[in-house]
Amino acid sequence: MEMGTGKTLVAIAAASILYQFGRVSKVLVVTPLTLLGVWEKEIRRFAKVSVNVVVLKGTQEKKHEQLKITDSDKLNFVIVNYESAWQLESEPLGAGFQLVIADEAHKIKECRTKQSKTLHKLGDNAEYKLLLTGTLVTNKEIDVWSQYRFLNQHVFGSSFYNFRNHYFDMRGYGNHTPVFRKSRTEEFLQRLHSVAYRVTKA
Repeated sequence: MEMGTGKTLVAIAAASILYQFGRVSKVLVVTPLTLLGVWEKEIRRFAKVSVNVVVLKGTQEKKHEQLKITDSDKLNFVIVNYESAWQLESEPLGAGFQLVIADEAHKIKECRTKQSKTLHKLGDNAEYKLLLTGTLVTNKEIDVWSQYRFLNQHVFGSSFYNFRNHYFDMRGYGNHTPVFRKSRTEEFLQRLHSVAYRVTKA
């Protein structure tokens, strides 16, 4: 969804609907540091159900304590930035979250980073996942794998190397440059759109 088309609002609405159907009571939102306050404000403004919002801030100890703040009679949102998410990896951060929302998800396009690996684990522990971004592919099609590994590992598989070998030829000096196979374009796009939709301003 392009900037200004309502990614945050759509995510809040989806979480609220799942809550009303008894599917979700605790939501984890992982977002860039600069957007922590935006998410808190938007949830309180747009959620049509009773909510409890916790923004993880401060020292590691404080964040650990904040994780325990829940209200059984409300839809609980915990908001954390990507850096803190992987720093809290030793904690059972994914325990109890039925929905995990990855905002500006191109932040996890590189599968080898700690924050990407953490999001993969969080996604594995949650029944529902939302991946929000206006730029799914920022450089090359290979950016997609890590994001979809979080969202739904069955779409492009759980092995990065199998994905790469299927859709790319390795070229350049030392065969280190992945070049997308144009013959795989239709298959790639069908898989890409099987669990996603696009919204533009046009």
